[in-house]
Amino acid sequence: MLTALLLAAAASTGVPAVDLIEPATLHAYQPVELAITGRGFSADCKVLIGTTGRMVPVRHDRVDDTEIRVRLTAGYGPNPPRRQVVVDCGRNRRSAPSMIEIVSGSPKEPETPLPAEHVPIGPTDGSEAPVITTLDPANVGAGRIITLTIMGSGFDDGAEVEIFANSNAGSSRNPAYEMVRFPADVASDTVLLVDLDRGFAPSPRLRQVAVVNPNGKTSAPVYLEIKRSSP
Repeated sequence: MLTALLLAAAASTGVPAVDLIEPATLHAYQPVELAITGRGFSADCKVLIGTTGRMVPVRHDRVDDTEIRVRLTAGYGPNPPRRQVVVDCGRNRRSAPSMIEIVSGSPKEPETPLPAEHVPIGPTDGSEAPVITTLDPANVGAGRIITLTIMGSGFDDGAEVEIFANSNAGSSRNPAYEMVRFPADVASDTVLLVDLDRGFAPSPRLRQVAVVNPNGKTSAPVYLEIKRSSP
């Protein structure tokens, strides 16, 4: 009876509720589609996955007000082994956290060789270099301030991000383009967040992006496209 009353109260206030997440157990580093079922999923809801203080929005498709699907193209690493899942619809309308578990294990070998730009490079001290699989967004308007989400694997605590940028930005000195290091929020070993508070000029159009772990291991670069702003 109490549970029914609580659910009825949540529905009356527009607070979303998550009943079930399938699968609730994920294999480390394996792409997967999550099916989230519940109530109160409106068009303005977001799905957040992570740990307390490090909840990261993920792309999702809302099927209807009772189902949301999330495609994790890079999967998650085994550290930490449990992640919270929350549906946030704004204005203090947030579901209670549900949990998914990451099962440790070696990632499967890809069926086809990775493209050259995804082959890790760096020192060979026995540990693997980080790998970037996805940038979100993959392109951005010139000068736009964004939070860049970098997905991949092997991101260690303290990892930083290098981006081909003007190291003299914000000064009166002539532009000097080089790989500039930016601090990152390591949400997990598969997700990094980088706040870019200045934006980039539209030339050069393609900017290299790489992840550098504290041990010096560096990923192969991927490219962020800078689009010219509409007149």
